[in-house]
Amino acid sequence: MFRTIIILSGITLSSSVLAGTMSELMSDSQFLFGLSAGPTWVSGSQSQTINLEPDVKKTYTANNQKNLFPSAELFIGWQKPLPARLIGQPLISQLGISIVGAGNAKRSGDIWEDADPDFDNFNYHYKIQHTDVAVKGRLIVHSVCTFEPYIAGRIGIGFNRAYDFNITPKIVEEVAPPSFASNTTTSLIYTLGIGLQKSINTHLQAAIGYEFADWGQTQLSRAFGQTINHGLTESHLYANQVQLSLFYVV
Repeated sequence: MFRTIIILSGITLSSSVLAGTMSELMSDSQFLFGLSAGPTWVSGSQSQTINLEPDVKKTYTANNQKNLFPSAELFIGWQKPLPARLIGQPLISQLGISIVGAGNAKRSGDIWEDADPDFDNFNYHYKIQHTDVAVKGRLIVHSVCTFEPYIAGRIGIGFNRAYDFNITPKIVEEVAPPSFASNTTTSLIYTLGIGLQKSINTHLQAAIGYEFADWGQTQLSRAFGQTINHGLTESHLYANQVQLSLFYVV
């Protein structure tokens, strides 16, 4: 995975360093901005057993249903032709800054008292909201075909807010324990994408693609009265998105 990030960084650096002039495509670099949006889903979480106190532990099972939620991206950058060619076709690079905001990813499952499945008396649910700021690069195969393939990548800083943790008893006699507190974590994030682009006219480009993202760590804070460890934690929140994009070249 780390190797993938290095390769991605190399692509975006090459887009900047090797960018030159190709008079048959465009005489100089061009400023552009884009808007992207689409349905997003995150991969399933895993069950966790947490010691809340030295003599108190609970298992939190994970429901692996995939819920769709929207996400959107604003991209501001520059595009420039490259002197290199791929499969006999010229290349165009785009490099800039992107800002992403996503809706709520939902997590849920059951709670086993004392980590014993015979005491499956509660269920839980909570939400995760993601935003990030990153450097983004796109490498486009410029051709006379209707659609131009591209690869894309982002690397930057993300913010994951885990919040609204709720516990519901399965039987009336049970009293719900204190809930984990909300918390925001900051992580290194990266995204890899592929897709197809079409130039509508000199200034407007439309694209459809798929992106895979590692949005980094999420973590809930301690519940009231909890003396050790934290709340539910995920080291990597993996997201998938079908992305529809419009770019305007100034």
